[in-house]
Amino acid sequence: MTRPDSACPLVNSDLRKIYYSRKIKEKMQECSNRLGIPMNHIFPVKNYHEEIDTMNDMDVLILKALDQIVSVAADAIKQHE
Repeated sequence: MTRPDSACPLVNSDLRKIYYSRKIKEKMQECSNRLGIPMNHIFPVKNYHEEIDTMNDMDVLILKALDQIVSVAADAIKQHE
């Protein structure tokens, strides 16, 4: 799920509060309902858009999402072996 900073002023001011935001949780639930996938498979990330330099807070979210995606994919491969 992208653009969490647009959905929540708290997250816009401090990206580290993304998992404490009720608005973000509501948006994740909405994504879950619309797409039919579990909430634990929805990862909020902020894309690099206008930033010139990298930002650790953004990188952490992206890497966490990538780590979880790889983990889910590895589990799926193991189930099909």
